[in-house]
Amino acid sequence: MVFKILIADDDYINRKLLISLLKKELYKVEILEAVDGKSALDICHQHLDIQLILLDVEMPVMDGSEFLKHYIKDKSLPKIPILAISSNDLRIKEILNVGADAFLMKPITEEKLLNAIRESQVL
Repeated sequence: MVFKILIADDDYINRKLLISLLKKELYKVEILEAVDGKSALDICHQHLDIQLILLDVEMPVMDGSEFLKHYIKDKSLPKIPILAISSNDLRIKEILNVGADAFLMKPITEEKLLNAIRESQVL
């Protein structure tokens, strides 16, 4: 079975780091990439089989909080685990209240990422 993950992050280096960590640990993984919340929503509508979203909180066009508000309101989208990622710990409470399942502080380590994914019960 292929595990499908969406990474929404405006920073190319962060996306590639997450992809590298995921591919190292999850052998059968398909990763989709978005550079902002709006493109992430579009991808979610095109790929209803996404099983996990790794969501940067601070992005242009539509940030992680706005993405979550739209995602959760949209009844056509499946409810899947969404792990928010940020270097700004002042937004932890806000993003969890809006609907993220977990919050990871940057820099992301392999151990933190895999523990959060396991705790989300998608693995």
